[in-house]
Amino acid sequence: MRFNRMLMAAFSVFVVAACGRDPVSREVSPDPFTSIRWVNAVSDTVAMDYRIVDFPSNASEPNLAFRASSGNWRNLPPGAHHIKVFFTNTTAAGTNTSIVSQVFVDTTLTFDEGKKYTIVHYGFAKAGATPKQRLIVIEDVPPTPAAGQVDLRAINAAPALGTVDVYAIAAAAAGGATSGTPTFPGLAPAAVATWTGLAVVTSGSYRVAATAPASTTALADALAPVGSPAVPSTTVAGVVSQPLDAIAGTQQPLSALTAVVFGPQVSYTLTTPTGGTVTIAATATGGVTVLLDKHPPRISP
Repeated sequence: MRFNRMLMAAFSVFVVAACGRDPVSREVSPDPFTSIRWVNAVSDTVAMDYRIVDFPSNASEPNLAFRASSGNWRNLPPGAHHIKVFFTNTTAAGTNTSIVSQVFVDTTLTFDEGKKYTIVHYGFAKAGATPKQRLIVIEDVPPTPAAGQVDLRAINAAPALGTVDVYAIAAAAAGGATSGTPTFPGLAPAAVATWTGLAVVTSGSYRVAATAPASTTALADALAPVGSPAVPSTTVAGVVSQPLDAIAGTQQPLSALTAVVFGPQVSYTLTTPTGGTVTIAATATGGVTVLLDKHPPRISP
């Protein structure tokens, strides 16, 4: 009898231990993370490869051209990370090992848990050009727009343009002289303006244009994306479709956007593997890229 009781007690302990190892019933918490995205604002050289070399992560971004961004934030563990920037391995000069083996930036950046960051590669690559290229880390805290509004902020990533006035004008297209009062007056190079509320437009969009102070001539100009409305679930012929969430834009209430002002493309020359040269032409004007910071509330599960 005593043996049976001991056997039953041992069996009970085994069952409890087995249940404790059950992966279905175990509560799992996500690992802590931080989020980053990249913007290439270096106007006088080739596209760049942005690499986090101490941790394998899809937060790295290869082949990012001037005026391009990596899009949405991507997660990686918080803390200090070793970052290297290389010339891209796809250039107008072909694959040239003397180019792609060069380390352009070698630094360590620290990112806090639960925070989002935009990393702007700012300045010029050519020797002697001012300001010298560097990484600017901007903490992103997307706002909560008021009802019927979208929020917009601006980053002046164009040292060649100097201080600019940035306009957000309701319009159907970019181009032409600006009018009215600048939304972000006197925005200095490398400066970040705070978000400001704009009424949602029902047609067209907001033209984002940068001018010299007190000027109406656009130095950089673009039409902000209008986004896409949410699409509720529908049933057609017995088939139920999944709902689609809204995508941020100037026609989508409760969106938040960032306009990045870039300078003109600066001419530069590449040497090919065979000893020839390829010259990338300069442009006369700058440009604007609008990033999506906050989408309207989700309707999907």
